[in-house]
Amino acid sequence: MKQSPVTIAIVSVVIAVVLWAVATWLEDGSRWSIPAPITEPGVTQVLVRPDTAVQLGAEAANCEEVETALRARLDDARHCSSDDDCTLFDYGYPIQCMTSVAKNEISGLRAAYNDYEQSCKYRVFYDCPTGHMQRQAVCRANRCAVELRSNEVLEEETRDYLGLEQRKSQ
Repeated sequence: MKQSPVTIAIVSVVIAVVLWAVATWLEDGSRWSIPAPITEPGVTQVLVRPDTAVQLGAEAANCEEVETALRARLDDARHCSSDDDCTLFDYGYPIQCMTSVAKNEISGLRAAYNDYEQSCKYRVFYDCPTGHMQRQAVCRANRCAVELRSNEVLEEETRDYLGLEQRKSQ
């Protein structure tokens, strides 16, 4: 028996709608309702903690002042005369990732960062990503900076030394 493609498409859509309606009726919407708390002995119920409210009071203003002071202290600690004077200083927020400072300023900066941690109850936490790049503290124009260096040169030199051919990625 030969049927037209339009008839087959209409019958397929009708069957899909009927199957969807039956599945919805059988499901009864219970999947989307909030489950009742578990009251069995020895089972602990873990609830989702709500987000912390945005802080706009005196405590938040004090935190902003401490952040500003820490950034100013950090900016003043970038003086150098050679690459050996500099070191990496990645503490996360509010200090930018990949920051370099003078080695002789590290103790004071750590103390300033500890003051920030004590003063700011609602802090932002994040780690500085490193990826596959090597970071190096350098002195440029009498200011400590960070240079990124790829490991590819070292990998290539190692392959050459070992007499291995470089694999070509496709």
